[in-house]
Amino acid sequence: MVENIAGKFEKAMKKGFISTLALMVLEKEPMHGRQIKKAIEDRTLGGWEPTDSTIYTILKDLRENNLIKPIQAPGADEKTITYEITDDGKNTLEIMIKKEQEIRESMRSIITSTFGVKDELSSAELNELLDQGPSLVRMAHTPEGETLQVLEFQRIFLKKRIEVLNQKLQKVEDKISNLDE
Repeated sequence: MVENIAGKFEKAMKKGFISTLALMVLEKEPMHGRQIKKAIEDRTLGGWEPTDSTIYTILKDLRENNLIKPIQAPGADEKTITYEITDDGKNTLEIMIKKEQEIRESMRSIITSTFGVKDELSSAELNELLDQGPSLVRMAHTPEGETLQVLEFQRIFLKKRIEVLNQKLQKVEDKISNLDE
């Protein structure tokens, strides 16, 4: 039951993120579904690999909400639908970027309190890591040359998390040992 509920939350979050990313890539240039899918995979360093059915469901939703519209691209066959972002889509994207930044600020406090990172890093170090971190906005707009910076952040953050989790694991192991004696 709990896994089912968590799965529904995850699905809704991914749909929202992928919708935002689709608008971001269409803001740069018109594309068809396969191009949008590839652009999302590339710009998120494989962090988001939407299925074909997910992409086309999202494109249908975006189209029904007048956020994108089909166009006839020069040289494209009649079966290939190319999409471009509408003015409503651009306005929605602007709002979504602001919302993502607000959510990111909220997540900063959750990460520091829940995962115990704050205890191991100074406030300045933590703020620097979180500010450089891979937000969806940053990942979608990251030029190829900055990919290394995103990966470096992920490596540092994950190493720190592993260290913190190993310390917590050791405390649990010690408690188990004390109870066994």
